[in-house]
Amino acid sequence: MKKNWNCVKYTVFCLVVLASIALACRQKSSGHEGHTNEVKPVYTCPMHPEILRDSPGSCPICGMDLVKKEIDNADHFAGLDSGDILLKPTYEYVLSATATIRPERKSISDTLNVPGYLTYDARQLKAVSARYGGRIERLYVRYSFQPVHKGQRLLDIYSPDIATAQQDLIFLIENDPDNTTLLENARRRLSLLGLTNKQINEVEAKRKPLLSLPVFSSYAGLLVENPTSGPAVTMPGGGMNNDKPQQNPSPPQASTELSLKEGMYIQPGQRLFGLQSLSTVWAILEFYPSTVQSLKVGQAVELHIESYAEPFRGKINYIEPLYGSKSKNLRVRVYLPNPVGILKPGTLLTASVHTGSRSALWIPATAVIDLGQSKFVFLKTAEGFRSRKISSGYRSGNMLEVTAGLSPDDEIAENGQLLMDSESFVKAK
Repeated sequence: MKKNWNCVKYTVFCLVVLASIALACRQKSSGHEGHTNEVKPVYTCPMHPEILRDSPGSCPICGMDLVKKEIDNADHFAGLDSGDILLKPTYEYVLSATATIRPERKSISDTLNVPGYLTYDARQLKAVSARYGGRIERLYVRYSFQPVHKGQRLLDIYSPDIATAQQDLIFLIENDPDNTTLLENARRRLSLLGLTNKQINEVEAKRKPLLSLPVFSSYAGLLVENPTSGPAVTMPGGGMNNDKPQQNPSPPQASTELSLKEGMYIQPGQRLFGLQSLSTVWAILEFYPSTVQSLKVGQAVELHIESYAEPFRGKINYIEPLYGSKSKNLRVRVYLPNPVGILKPGTLLTASVHTGSRSALWIPATAVIDLGQSKFVFLKTAEGFRSRKISSGYRSGNMLEVTAGLSPDDEIAENGQLLMDSESFVKAK
């Protein structure tokens, strides 16, 4: 009996131990489950992601079936290190690991390098006009850019009015030679119609009218036709620039035939063509509006012209009073002597203009966000970067003068574009 009682006690003890172990395991398992964050499913609309529901259904906007959204458990632990703060608009708050600089007050010795081209000197353009009307009997010049020397015969014209006036003079000489008043009036009329004294004397001596009257050149130069606007010149960097000063001559393409033909009729005072001298040429330089305030007449200019190793030197002779209607640049002229004709209009060049030194507060131009009417930089603060509006002045190369908005103690982003969310930035302003 005693032996059986001992067996019972042993069995009860084993059961208690097993129950204790089972209870401990269950509590341990329950503890793990207590620390597990159960992620509830979220349903959203494919077309309207702002719609979020905890159960399936339809989108209240478009009626589409909601789909289950994949959720990353890492989202539940997002904090300062997750980068959520970067989702704030740029104008409000920006954080980034980027290089910074401080505005520097110093003097910059500036040299502007600008593109340009050679063109004709409009002051050297002379017009050849018809002093009397009539029909072109013979043309002695045929093509554009044909060299013409002073006194050269250009064309012969038959004029009915002058032929009649010559006949009147011959009639008076033959029938009323003593009437000096009428003879003098007849000579004056021929002179007003365009005949020279030599031609009038020839008519009186031969008693025969000149039916074909020659026209001689009073100037020397290259023959050009219809010089109305500047020639089209391809500027460095590409693009066609047709916006030239209107006073610049624009002859047609070289060796093209003249529009005047033998047999054509011309009117008194009609411009036939022009004669362009190349004894001087213009170098036209184009400056951006931001650099105009540093220019003045008389500044030295060094010109690097295509196909010439040595530079040409001159000075600014004229600053045009208005901007181009297309390029929006300001043009400056440099007059260059060209006695032997080595400089050809249409040649491209690069000019260097030393504008002196300027003492100011300078920052890199890359640090500035230009929105047209306003400019901004990103100022570094204890919390991150904030946008700050500035006022700028002169630009020298890659450096920009700051006239207001910054001090030498401020620290700004060296490259503002890296921090800019353009869409939110523009909308904020």
